[in-house]
Amino acid sequence: MNEKSTRPAVSAEDLHFPNDRGMMDPPGHNPGPPILTDVLVDGVPAKAGIGVFGTWSERIVLIFENEHPKYGKEWGTKYYMFDENEPGKVNWGHNGDSFRIEIIETNQS
Repeated sequence: MNEKSTRPAVSAEDLHFPNDRGMMDPPGHNPGPPILTDVLVDGVPAKAGIGVFGTWSERIVLIFENEHPKYGKEWGTKYYMFDENEPGKVNWGHNGDSFRIEIIETNQS
């Protein structure tokens, strides 16, 4: 039986994906599509990743199973910071916006 539990994402390391590729990487190597992490964003199921996604700078990207009421189907920004005082809270942008992100963990019992 699979039991799903969650834990707060507390830093960028929690969401870095293993096959990221940036503009400074040697040409010709294609690591395939990003391997993203299953998460809940404000309680809404999504996949999340932090990386350069083939560009020059790191960003956070969220891809929702169903449209999120605020962020739509896909969303990303370079302007984000994990809150040091509230595990799972990500502050983003320049206007005080934030969301909560929980990593979905599947435990075999």
